[in-house]
Amino acid sequence: MSNKIVMYKKVVGIIAEYNPFHAGHAYQISEVRRLVDDAKIIAVMSGSFTQRGTPSLLDKWTKARLAIIGGCDLVLELPFTSAVRSAQDFARGAVNLLNELGIVNAISFGAETSNLQQLQLAAKIFDAENFSAQIKTEMSRGISYAAAVTKILSTATNLDENIFRQPNTILAVEYLRALPKNIQPILIPRIGAGYNDLTLTKNFSSATAIRHAVYEKIPQWEKISQAVNAQTLAELQAAKFEGLVDENFLFRPLLTKILTTSPDNLRGIYGMREGLEHRLINAAKSAKTFDELVNAIASKRYPISRVKRLLLYVLMNLTDEKILELQNANFARVLAFNSNGQALLKKIRAASNLPIVTKVSQHLNERELFDENISPYKKNLALDVLTTDLRGILFETPKFPRQDFLSKLNVVSNVQ
Repeated sequence: MSNKIVMYKKVVGIIAEYNPFHAGHAYQISEVRRLVDDAKIIAVMSGSFTQRGTPSLLDKWTKARLAIIGGCDLVLELPFTSAVRSAQDFARGAVNLLNELGIVNAISFGAETSNLQQLQLAAKIFDAENFSAQIKTEMSRGISYAAAVTKILSTATNLDENIFRQPNTILAVEYLRALPKNIQPILIPRIGAGYNDLTLTKNFSSATAIRHAVYEKIPQWEKISQAVNAQTLAELQAAKFEGLVDENFLFRPLLTKILTTSPDNLRGIYGMREGLEHRLINAAKSAKTFDELVNAIASKRYPISRVKRLLLYVLMNLTDEKILELQNANFARVLAFNSNGQALLKKIRAASNLPIVTKVSQHLNERELFDENISPYKKNLALDVLTTDLRGILFETPKFPRQDFLSKLNVVSNVQ
């Protein structure tokens, strides 16, 4: 991070996926603006794939533009090496990126509770010296790691166990663990449907419910329109008409990769532990569909989201060494902004030493995509280019590749 001290007051960071942008996201932004006078909002957003290892419903440029229309001022892409990781690594990578911008004073996040102090206590418990021993004790009684964590945190904080089973609360705790002292937390209690609720409700539906509804053979657009703004609705309808992204198209590339790679090389892939490579090979020998492949690998110890992330690492040949090299090689990849965001970019240039990427071709060319001699941040940028290409083949008619070199910045005229 830069040693320069140039602060731009009331700059709030939001870490998001916007998959897709909906009324709950708009509510969070409106609450930030209610709580913080004259707030400027920077969103750090996952790009072509989500934290759970699934392809984003809409492309990252469309998501970013919708986020600006929805109230953000500047949208940056969270690099794949942070975006498609465990909750802890996702949170740490996003918080570090926001901190390294040099101008962020606060980070806003949601959770299924309004009790910030208890979440802060939970974050401290995670980092306590005896936490690992407590986990081992609970797991020795036959429960999973996640269940052990839930039980310990619930007991210590007096919060209901169900709260700690919610992904937003888990991420909130991880944000607090990663948060430096110079950045203030702003907790916005989550309202409306739960994270994984598949039911569309009148005002606040989950992103999961919205995606599920869009993938229906005949979507109930009237119900979906109650959960998203007009611009998001139009983009979802256009995506449905053109043909939606489909993770099932990952199946054959994965079979090819797994069955033509030696167990020793598979063992070097990031996250491949305890003989998991043999589980992958055996699953690939018998699976007939992508879901069968995933379910054959998944277990209580390896949930589906972890398996899907692992399969992406296999396709992208992401090894332990590569993750270690790239996970802190940050840069600010700009996807969209309004006039306030443009002013924020000027402040970032003055306050931070991070590379500011507004045009990929000014930092990277196609010949360098597989060059091991370029700088770590360029390797990270190359991985974002390649994973966007990977998402592009997950359609009935594959998308034109290398879109990162061709797409223009989204400059949105509205000012919040």
